[in-house]
Amino acid sequence: MHPNPNRTRILAAAFAAGLLLPVAAHADRDDVRRLAETKISLTDAIAIAEKKQGGKAFEAGIDDDSFTPEYEVHVAVGEQVFEVSVDGVTGEVRRVREDRDD
Repeated sequence: MHPNPNRTRILAAAFAAGLLLPVAAHADRDDVRRLAETKISLTDAIAIAEKKQGGKAFEAGIDDDSFTPEYEVHVAVGEQVFEVSVDGVTGEVRRVREDRDD
């Protein structure tokens, strides 16, 4: 799936005009708050996800859709990609789903 060039230009213009900065700043503060609530590191979450799926992580971060500290780790296993959610406090794998780009 290729990004829409018009949408990209509109977003770039909005950022340049300062229209999206308050939203982005608020999202960053929420991510920092969630990170401060974690008991395990991002490195630990990646290792947990790789072990669970038997693959290699290529993207990871705090899940900005979660209300609790949770890491979202994308793991490649052969040609498949899995999204692994790891509890940021306990290190427990909460869920695994295949990340399909259809």
